[in-house]
Amino acid sequence: MSINNFFDWSSLDREKIAQHVYSIYPAIKGEKLSAEQFHCIIRQHLKSLAPFKIKKVYNQQVDPGNVYVGGTYYCYLDQDYDRCLELSFNYFDYGNAIKIQKHDFKKLCFLIADVVLHEIIHMRQYRRRNFKSLPDYPSRAEKSDIRKEQSYLGCSDEIDAYAFNIACELNYKFKSNQLKIIQYLNKPLKNHKFKNTWRIYLKAFEYDHNHPIIKKMKKKVVRYLPAAKIGKPYRNSDWINY
Repeated sequence: MSINNFFDWSSLDREKIAQHVYSIYPAIKGEKLSAEQFHCIIRQHLKSLAPFKIKKVYNQQVDPGNVYVGGTYYCYLDQDYDRCLELSFNYFDYGNAIKIQKHDFKKLCFLIADVVLHEIIHMRQYRRRNFKSLPDYPSRAEKSDIRKEQSYLGCSDEIDAYAFNIACELNYKFKSNQLKIIQYLNKPLKNHKFKNTWRIYLKAFEYDHNHPIIKKMKKKVVRYLPAAKIGKPYRNSDWINY
């Protein structure tokens, strides 16, 4: 058993996480860092915020010079009171030069915040139901790749977590204007250039606004808008403060 997981995750919000990450920017501004150097800096900095597991991945699908971020919640580690929330930083290769401009680094900061909050939502879901898993959505799509993505994105846990992410993205994009957010959610968006999590859902479910998963997601996003304004998906610290 580890005491590392006795942490009040409810103390974190989107702005706090993003600001914590951004505070290292003056130290890396204008620097051309290797992936190894950049990872070492951000790893130590994030570990000073919360008991994260930090993973480094080399992935040829990552654009050279960029950093991709993903996250995972491990319920079996959580049951053993060990560190259970992992952030994975993906780089093109170990020698890849990282030089991130201010605007792009701010985007990375909020991306990290969104990943963290997404996984905290999963943590709360599993703890509330005594670590039981829910089945994936039974997709009936004909193509296997579409069926696989729908099975994952259509799961109730993922709808809940991604709904908060979408609410945050759209709340920022439309400056908290709920009417504009709802109008945007109802647009076809098939040929729209603006890339976000909502479009990932629309694409996965073939831009069918009558699909039950898309309908469910729209309702969830709207319900999460007040929470998105304060950057917290939880109203209290129940289940996430130990």
